Amino acid sequence: TTASTPTTATATAHVQGRRTVMAHASRPRRARVGPRRRVGSTGRTGRGRAWALVVLVTGLLALPSAALAHTSLVASTPGSGERLAYSPDEIVLTFANAVDPRTVTAELRTADGAVIPVEPLTSGADTTVVAFGVPRLTHDVYGLAWQSIGDDGHRVLGEVLFGVGVEVGATTTTAPPASPAARALDWLAVGLRIGWYLALAALAGVMVLRRTEADVVAGVADGWCRRVVAVLAVLTGLRGVVAALVLVQAGATATIPTARGVVGWLAVAVLLAVLGRRVGAGSADGGRGSQGSRGQHGPRGPWWAGPDVAVLAVAVVGGALSGHAPARPDPVVAVTFSAAHVAGAALWTGPLLTWLAALRHPAVADLGAEARRAEVAAVLRGIGRVAGWALAGVGATGLLLALRIWDGLAGGVLVALLVKLAVVALVAVPLGVWHHRTRERTDEVPRTVRVEAAGLVLALAIGGLLVGWDPGWSGTSSLDPAVAAVLDGTNSDPAVCADLDVGKAACYRSTFSRMLATQGPQAAIDAAVVAQGADPYVADNCHQVVHDIGNDAAEQIESMADALAVEGSACWSGYYHGFIEARLATVSDAELADVLPTFCDDAADPRYSFTHYNCLHGLGHGLMLRVDADLFATLPLCRELAEFWDIRSCASGAFMENVIAAQQGLEVSGTGRADLRHPCPDVDDDLKEDCYLMQTSLILWRLDGDVSAAFGVCDRVDEPNRATCYRSMGRDISSIAALDPAGVIERCGLGHADLAAWCIDGAASNAVYEQAGREAADALCAAVPPDWLTACEAARDQALETVALG
Repeated sequence: TTASTPTTATATAHVQGRRTVMAHASRPRRARVGPRRRVGSTGRTGRGRAWALVVLVTGLLALPSAALAHTSLVASTPGSGERLAYSPDEIVLTFANAVDPRTVTAELRTADGAVIPVEPLTSGADTTVVAFGVPRLTHDVYGLAWQSIGDDGHRVLGEVLFGVGVEVGATTTTAPPASPAARALDWLAVGLRIGWYLALAALAGVMVLRRTEADVVAGVADGWCRRVVAVLAVLTGLRGVVAALVLVQAGATATIPTARGVVGWLAVAVLLAVLGRRVGAGSADGGRGSQGSRGQHGPRGPWWAGPDVAVLAVAVVGGALSGHAPARPDPVVAVTFSAAHVAGAALWTGPLLTWLAALRHPAVADLGAEARRAEVAAVLRGIGRVAGWALAGVGATGLLLALRIWDGLAGGVLVALLVKLAVVALVAVPLGVWHHRTRERTDEVPRTVRVEAAGLVLALAIGGLLVGWDPGWSGTSSLDPAVAAVLDGTNSDPAVCADLDVGKAACYRSTFSRMLATQGPQAAIDAAVVAQGADPYVADNCHQVVHDIGNDAAEQIESMADALAVEGSACWSGYYHGFIEARLATVSDAELADVLPTFCDDAADPRYSFTHYNCLHGLGHGLMLRVDADLFATLPLCRELAEFWDIRSCASGAFMENVIAAQQGLEVSGTGRADLRHPCPDVDDDLKEDCYLMQTSLILWRLDGDVSAAFGVCDRVDEPNRATCYRSMGRDISSIAALDPAGVIERCGLGHADLAAWCIDGAASNAVYEQAGREAADALCAAVPPDWLTACEAARDQALETVALG
């Protein structure tokens, strides 16, 4: 006497979401220094434009671009905090932006600090996905500390924690910090970056002041021009040197892509030094000479023809090409966008700073009251026009940039951006608009100009920090605080897990494990059933969730009969399977042959009962685990059992584990084959039926849930197993439809009409086995067409007989 083999649906692989931080994508308007205008010009058109600028400058989140210089880790396989049943063949990191795989390094360590060698698997062009091959890992907790070095020497680092066969548990979620030398280089690079922006602004300032109608101030700017260019060239060269030191310290491979930023900064420095020799040095006393010296030192010809303009253009464009913009998916747009944005920031900030400095120069300070007022008025008119256009350009580019990168920003980056937004939007912009409107009737330096200048300098400093922001500086992972509690094993409320976007799988595993330890296996199983109805994640992965509860129960419950006495048939008996799988792992290879024939004797009273089947089915799962998911090494082990019913029950677990392992990304029997029927055609004839009873779960998974296409695969199965394939489809369809009769009937109708009754057969059996009762099956049989009623009732009744055995 045999009973129909209960079947199960498999868990689907969990795929993490990913955020993409977009690069620059706008063509900004060009900031222009206009020609001289007569003193007394009304500037009415300029004042009218000023109000329109307020709308644009709400996007001033970047001076220069914020948080786009570095990528961040948005997903990994395995995920941080995840527990794996098998050793992974590789670890995959997914970044928000493309990285050069040759600059991404990783170190794998065990919980006690032992280093495990990893092999880079990714090569070629920039990519968002980088993989590392790992050797066969024993059961332990592992941390993959990764580091990405940008092509200009900036570093980003983090860590992915996972367990193989064990929970991550209380293991820290803190990523290892960089060495003191590496961190010192990082902060030196930040300081040089901020200094470079200020020097660039100073160059833009002297360029604008030299073209104003204020002769004395223009003469002072003449005297400063060459010195400012020299400082900018030195800072540019130092940025290249520090970028090179970072690459050397990090051990990055010296290739053309990795050294692009270093070579770029050094080349720009040399070019600035050469062009700087052509910039007029000004008078010997730095502009202190006669007030009429403007004609001697001022630039000749059109405003755009001066060598100082060429120097500014080289610095801006060269800086954009040496930074991160060329690595963006749209490099031409990104470089243009970045250069325009930085130029606008310099032309807004620089003239204010250099003018305030010029007011302290003796050549200006010694002027009489009338002459000083004339100089002030002339300067205000000149720089007011430039600042208006610069503010418009920075606002437009900043707004578009902010719209593209805002989603997903968090932590220190978000705080810094909000601080800068507040400074710019509440201080610099209102004062800038006011100064622009009142420049024609002002003959003294307003105190508010100093406030505006201070706000802009602060914004520049924050911008310099954000461009090189390293998500790993905080030293902690990006996990939700609730996840940290989960990984520490302190959470006992499954509802917390349902609200998580990150770490949900680890949360349920840890939470149910805690409930198992404190309240017993039945409480944990019941809680999983409740979560199944409340959270789509548990509904989709219910078997695996309770399977993990069974794994944990094997460590706490000594008697197999006691462990299997609980009502664990929920979610396709995942609890039973998980328990047997873990218990079998405690048997040595030498003992295995002797243990197998009697392994399930404790659960075989009565024989052929549901509990007996679940023990043998779980044995098949466990044997697959023992042989690294090799199906054709497992089936001979199942044949060591006493009766053919035992063999088939064990084989059903092996076939199911083959599907689960494939969904976890492992290379198993049948994966990679174009024919989705495999491995079933290669199985011995007496076990083909059991193979096809599981295979449709893999077929549907590989076809992304396309039921019609899956029926097409079943139609190509040889007789007599074609009906078995339809029956297996019924089981999966019952799960897909969440036991809803209408959904089951509609989907079963997508297959061949002559075989549809077998689909209903599988659905009715599954309805009984999932609930260990008849309610759902009765509802299905009451709704099916008359032609399917006999098959539905027969399958229901047979399944109920099996469940009644216990």
